[in-house]
Amino acid sequence: MNKWAVSALAGLMLLVTVGWLWSRDEALSPQAKDWLEQAAANVGESPAYYQLMGMDASAGRDPQIEGRKRVALYHQRLLSQEAQPGADISTLAMPGRALCVLGAQGCLQRLRLEPTQRQALLSQHRELLQRYQQLLMLDAPHTVARPGLDEPIPNYAAVLRGNRLRALQALQLAEEGRGEDALALLQEDIRLLRIWLSDADNLIMKMTTVALIAQNLDALAMLYQVGLIPPPDIQQPLSGEERSLLRAMQREFAMVATGLTELRYQANLEQELGVSAWRLQWVYKPQMSINDSLPAYARSASESFMDAEAFVGVLSEPAPSDVSTWRRVRNPVGGILVGVAIPDFRPYMARLHDLDAKFVLFNRLGRPARVGGNPYSPNEQPVWDEKHQRMCFNGPLADAKQVRCLPANPPL
Repeated sequence: MNKWAVSALAGLMLLVTVGWLWSRDEALSPQAKDWLEQAAANVGESPAYYQLMGMDASAGRDPQIEGRKRVALYHQRLLSQEAQPGADISTLAMPGRALCVLGAQGCLQRLRLEPTQRQALLSQHRELLQRYQQLLMLDAPHTVARPGLDEPIPNYAAVLRGNRLRALQALQLAEEGRGEDALALLQEDIRLLRIWLSDADNLIMKMTTVALIAQNLDALAMLYQVGLIPPPDIQQPLSGEERSLLRAMQREFAMVATGLTELRYQANLEQELGVSAWRLQWVYKPQMSINDSLPAYARSASESFMDAEAFVGVLSEPAPSDVSTWRRVRNPVGGILVGVAIPDFRPYMARLHDLDAKFVLFNRLGRPARVGGNPYSPNEQPVWDEKHQRMCFNGPLADAKQVRCLPANPPL
């Protein structure tokens, strides 16, 4: 065989080898495996999670039983890939606009003038209030549903309305001259919810818990400022565990990893991309995509442990690029999917720092005024929000939910 033929054969073999290697997916990285294992390890029995899933079940039903049914149906769908009979879709009647948020402007004044309506709301929605009370008495919920893009989401609106009923219950106690009982009721709820905050293993639960605590703080501030309850206790700043998004990021990562894996087996994917099945492996590699998505989640988990001042510094830095050009060329479809699938988690981190700012304002109730105190900028004073009748701290990101504000009387 002449030299030309040998060279041609060697070149062909090299081309085949490179093509084969190019089409091959890579193994999951050790950290990706560890995170997926951590997310799977969190799945187990959790009465509070079942209670949460069944909060809006129809009247007279046991919310834990109904919640368990809903999770079971989800897992059956995952196994069979076929439609399963639906769970009970009728839901508990929820309070309407008459049940305002006690910390909202004008709400407390209106409810105080309408004792009959207060009684009616507590009577009509006593089952929801009972479910809310039972929920907080259980250990913090842990997500039982397997991570997935279609996993069932609890009706958190029902929990938020249960929290409003709790505040209304406290107002009723205070109006009956039982201010200390009203104070103890809401402070105990905050104590239990802060345990939730430490243990929350998904992002929606974490942010809902922030909202619940914020509503209770606002309610206490309103009740105190009109003289219905004694001065509230000091609230300690959030601990590292309360601020941490590690477990939430692990679950978010697991959900995206599930989606990226399942996408490869969708029957219509080849048609949508305009490529045949054998060519798909050249443009989409699920495990490479999973590995490329991990740094963003790991970075968010790490940043969540920062204090507010350090967090402000991070916000001024451009987000690093986690995927090299070479990997984008090898996995173009995966690169696009990873870029689309990962949201910006920093607004959620900011909401936790905003809650710390609310604690600072709350701790000043009935106590001598102090200078500064803004967690983001310690020497900065709070400012008066005339429109919403609140004292607020400035922050690096928008605060549409007014978490870093507290209802207050106009400053002198």
